[in-house]
Amino acid sequence: MSLDFSKVENNPVPLIAEKHNPNVAFVVYRNKNKNVVVYAARLLEDGTLDPENPLDVYWIMFEQDGAPREELNMIERNTAYGATVKPREGHPGEYEVTLTSLKDRVIYLSIVDGKPVGRGSINGQDNCSLERVFVYSTTSWGMPKVQHIEIHGKDASGNAIMEKKLP
Repeated sequence: MSLDFSKVENNPVPLIAEKHNPNVAFVVYRNKNKNVVVYAARLLEDGTLDPENPLDVYWIMFEQDGAPREELNMIERNTAYGATVKPREGHPGEYEVTLTSLKDRVIYLSIVDGKPVGRGSINGQDNCSLERVFVYSTTSWGMPKVQHIEIHGKDASGNAIMEKKLP
C-alpha cells in the first residue's frame, strides 16, 4: 500500500529514496493524482555528479500497479516538469537547475555528505535544501489551472521551511 501523494502532508521523498532511487534530490507532486515527478542525481562510480547528464527527471506512476517509471513526454518537459541544467560557474561539481515551472528560481544541485541536494531560496531564505514542491490545481474549461505551489525544504539550520507561491 502506498501513501496518497495527492495530499501535501504525505511526503513522497522517503519512500522514493528507499524503494525507487536513493539519489532522489527533490520531487514535484500534485493534488491531481498520486503520481510523482522525480528529480534524481546521476552519479559516476566515484560518487560525483555525471557532468554529461547530472539530473534524471521522470515520473513514478503510483496510480499504476507496481508504480512503474515513465519518462516525461515533450509537452511535460517543455511546459511543466522539465529542467535546464548547466555547470555552476566557480563551483566545480555543482550544477544550476532551473525548473520549467519555476523559472524565477535557481536550484544548485550538488553532493553533500554523499547525498544529492538541491539548494536555493525558500521563503526569502538562501541556502535552503529543497525537498519537494506540491502543486495545487483545479480544472477550468478542461484545462488545469494552478491555484498555488508549496515549496518545502529545510533551512540552513535544518529546520522545516515552506513557501506558498501564487501563480
